[in-house]
Amino acid sequence: MDDEFGDDFDDPESMEIPDFEPARFNSDLKLPEADPSILDDASYAVRQEFRNQAKWQRLYCKEISILSEQRRGTVYAIHLDGSVEFDWTWEGAFAFRPQSLADNEDSPDFYHENIAHENEALWSGEIVEVDEQNNCLFITLGDPEHPPHAGAFFVRPFEFLSVLDAVYNEPEFGEVRKDLPARLEATKGNIHPQIAESDSEGLPHLNNLWKHSWGILWGPPGTGKTYTTGLQIASILDDQTERILVVSTTNRATDAVALSIGNATRTIDTTYLENGKILRIGKGASAQKFKANDLEELLEGTESELLSKVEKLTQELKLTESSDDKAFIRKQITELQSKTNDQSKLIFYDPDVRVVVSTAFKAMSFLNDSTIRKMIENNEAPFTTIFIDEAGLISRAAVAALSLLAAKRVVLVGDSKQLAPISRITRILTTRQQTWLASSGLSHLDDIEETPSAVHVLSEQRRMHPDVCKIVSHYQYDGFLKTAKETIDRESLLPTFISDYSRTIWYVLDEEDSDLISIRAKRGPGNNSWMRSITPDILQKLFSDSSIRETKGLFISPFKAQAQEISKLFSQWDLPNWEASTVHSQQGAETDIIIFDTVNASSYSWPFQEWKRLTNVALSRAREALIVLASRSEIEEPYLKSLAMELTPSILAQQGATVRWQKVDLKAGNTHNSDHGPSKQKEQGTDNSLGGQIANRQSMKPILSEEQQRLTNLKLDGKPRLVRGVAGSGKSIVLCNWLAKTVKRMSDTKEFHVWAVYANRSLHKLLRESVESAWSSMSDGELFDRSDFPWESVSLLHIKDVLTEILPIASLTMNRFEFDYDRAAEEFLNCHDNSEMLPRCSALFIDEAQDMGPSTLKLLLSLVEQSDAEDPNSRSAHIFYDNAQNIYGRKTPKWTEFGLDLRGRSTIMRESFRSTTPITELAVNILDRLTPKDKRQDQQELIEMGLMERTQNGSKEWLKIKYNQIGGPDPIFHSFDDRQTELDAIFRHLKHLITVEQISPCDICLIYNSKSVVQLLESKLGPLLSEIGVELSIQTNRAFERRPNTLIVTTSHSYKGYESEVVFIPCVDQYVTGDGDILANNLYVAMTRARSLLAIYGVNINHGPSQMLMDTIGQCVEFQYR
Repeated sequence: MDDEFGDDFDDPESMEIPDFEPARFNSDLKLPEADPSILDDASYAVRQEFRNQAKWQRLYCKEISILSEQRRGTVYAIHLDGSVEFDWTWEGAFAFRPQSLADNEDSPDFYHENIAHENEALWSGEIVEVDEQNNCLFITLGDPEHPPHAGAFFVRPFEFLSVLDAVYNEPEFGEVRKDLPARLEATKGNIHPQIAESDSEGLPHLNNLWKHSWGILWGPPGTGKTYTTGLQIASILDDQTERILVVSTTNRATDAVALSIGNATRTIDTTYLENGKILRIGKGASAQKFKANDLEELLEGTESELLSKVEKLTQELKLTESSDDKAFIRKQITELQSKTNDQSKLIFYDPDVRVVVSTAFKAMSFLNDSTIRKMIENNEAPFTTIFIDEAGLISRAAVAALSLLAAKRVVLVGDSKQLAPISRITRILTTRQQTWLASSGLSHLDDIEETPSAVHVLSEQRRMHPDVCKIVSHYQYDGFLKTAKETIDRESLLPTFISDYSRTIWYVLDEEDSDLISIRAKRGPGNNSWMRSITPDILQKLFSDSSIRETKGLFISPFKAQAQEISKLFSQWDLPNWEASTVHSQQGAETDIIIFDTVNASSYSWPFQEWKRLTNVALSRAREALIVLASRSEIEEPYLKSLAMELTPSILAQQGATVRWQKVDLKAGNTHNSDHGPSKQKEQGTDNSLGGQIANRQSMKPILSEEQQRLTNLKLDGKPRLVRGVAGSGKSIVLCNWLAKTVKRMSDTKEFHVWAVYANRSLHKLLRESVESAWSSMSDGELFDRSDFPWESVSLLHIKDVLTEILPIASLTMNRFEFDYDRAAEEFLNCHDNSEMLPRCSALFIDEAQDMGPSTLKLLLSLVEQSDAEDPNSRSAHIFYDNAQNIYGRKTPKWTEFGLDLRGRSTIMRESFRSTTPITELAVNILDRLTPKDKRQDQQELIEMGLMERTQNGSKEWLKIKYNQIGGPDPIFHSFDDRQTELDAIFRHLKHLITVEQISPCDICLIYNSKSVVQLLESKLGPLLSEIGVELSIQTNRAFERRPNTLIVTTSHSYKGYESEVVFIPCVDQYVTGDGDILANNLYVAMTRARSLLAIYGVNINHGPSQMLMDTIGQCVEFQYR
């Protein structure tokens, strides 16, 4: 299938060209030898990625636009129906509509994957550009007589990867691969061999870089790395020993660097242009841009010229009536089409062409050619030097492969602090394998002030106003960037509406007069991507100022759904000077005003470091001003936190018919006129209210108990450990400290990766913050060792995400299993030999392991690297478990069946610090009475350990706990005859606690079960609470957001791992399933989230399981009151 529609892989040796000798140079980059095993890792990573992505993608064209360009022929814009996630590797792929699809449009994709010949396609063309903003593909046709039309079609978006896979895995590249290990090692950094003296040195300030065979031009935003590249290449053209290949990612970026070279050359010697010594090859070149820059010479004799002739003949064909004339014209068209790729190959090999510019995909495709392969096998290459532009977007594996085309020098041009390669599979590969796809040849660059001589850093930027530059420079470049004088002196057209206030603004969304729901992220159309409801309201206020409407600007977001929604609004609002786009499609762009909407900063669509790079790209697009839309909780995200003190916190306040900027006092908490601020101690006198007592305790810094400290300080030896403990014992504290210690211990290791896996999505943010806190505390008292936590080496993963990526290995999908993780893992293990699983992590931490199930745990443990291949117990696996919180009813695992010997390596944490004794005892006894006797092993074990005592009071037993000695009010339980009376009582109780006892709403949580209950709370209780200025906020399966007047409503599933000073359990009679089972463990979890107060409400109804539950709670509460 790889050559059905594409002709990029034709063998140039089939071209019989007399006296033509391809350019060739003896290859010697002088790289040191490397461990051959890294090639195995890279090859496996590439093959795995290719197998996962080598699928046709069916799309639907709703409309066709035709763009005629001189020298480029006709370009067709295919407007798609539905949202599609693109990346730069789509350029060079093929779009086509097979006859079989036209015959049977509703047939499954695999039905069409046996097309053997091009003539079975109704139309086909190469994708030369992608427009993510407008959901559009631009293609040039293989046969201009068969244009595309509306309807379904296919795209093979894996062409680039298919060539890379061939290089790393196909047998014909066996000899070529011998050169890859050294080049792969070089991509990891700090390998810069010196080369022999060159006849030219180029630009003086790049002299050191040019003297090395592996160099880097590090160009932060606005520093002119493309401009510098052009100058350097132009300055060494007089050196006749040099032949240079320049590659970039997209056609747009490739055109930009080609134009830079052309403009620089024109100022030195125009004969190089006139004589065709510098050429831009590829069908995707934009002839209009080259014409606009008076640099059409760069396209002379390339495919673009031939395509122009094809276009003219196609138009002539439409006007021809004679059959003989038509046949002759078709013959001419066919001959020209066959020459298009031959022409690019001739240029690629022609020693008279000194500089060849192409896309990375186009250059990579030549590696699949026997002439190139034989050159490389003979230690030769067609170029002396390769410049890899936008190198930060190209994986290390691809850089190493492209470097085979250079005999003398490799120069990577880009910025490690901007977007990195996109690789979906690397998240579940071993650390070594993640190295080759998720990292670029620039990823090792971190300290911008300490670089080797072969790395030249551009420090003077000419894009951003000094105020904007200061933000970007401090955010990612340690204050290293300087602003050029001409930029400082540049006349600004920025409206005074912004320039007279501040050019760098944090729009504090919480301060808007709107509910919390509107500032949170929600799923976009089709349940894809993320968007935020409040953003249009903010923009409407901003654009009420006419000067802002007339200024050029860009709304930018990491999420496509938000960008598309705002793009539609801009069209409706008639804002031709404004665009909306995603961050990923705007690297290299710039405009006067940037509005960056984080939308869902707590989303883990990207790792920590990539989030920071995304933010850096967004901020640095601004020439004159930037506005960041984010909530307080979002700005607290680790990759945004440093901006809080740099940006001006503001909102737009209405002032008559206009709006004005108003600075937000961050210390004030918020600007709402609410009587319900955070629980705090009054300034005068002692506050004896419940709220005052809570505030006093909250002001104290918790200190670890002896048991917690002992476990935290435990020396970890790289072998498995099991930590069990009662609710509130601090298992998460130990987990986070152990994780931080493990990372610290492994930090001297060159390559490592640590996983922490959990089953509750809302825990992600809490775990991350706790890990960072543990890491920071490890450095307390140390003056110099205060580095940021290395999130690039640590992944916090939800178990569903792990399974979603793992299951396809056995041809399974998570959609089939929904939330039954253990059954999914069991079927995977049945289909796939566990012994063949490669390790994915150096160390593993499993939180709330009781929610995983035996098969899930077995699968996870098989992914941990063994330090001793012969000892299955040499896995650094740390399991945290509490069967009382087993809300999914998972089976109890037998650790020996997993190959784990936990004798002497298991700990039970014996003290609970969260709930009071009355709350804990009530929860334990309700759970005990609702659990069958044959399933009470955990209670019996605690009794045997002396942590619990079974007492007798008449005919009833009562479990007396000994692992908690914290006194407090008895829990409250109220039962009613109808739901409305219950809800009225709940409101009165809440109102009393908030208005009389001065407990902040954010210190209260309502934990419910079943959708009918949440609908009732939203419709009945919500309006009542709003009357006292309290917002009822329903939050599940996400990190929790709070502000002082917010009262959270959630489920026991989502609140696991969290706690609240006050917990209400409304409609407790609904803690039953449709099958009549009582959710005893769920109720136990809900009750043990309460630290100080617990209130349970329910209705007596004529339903067996519900009434049994109500009776049990009532009996236990009554017994406790005695």
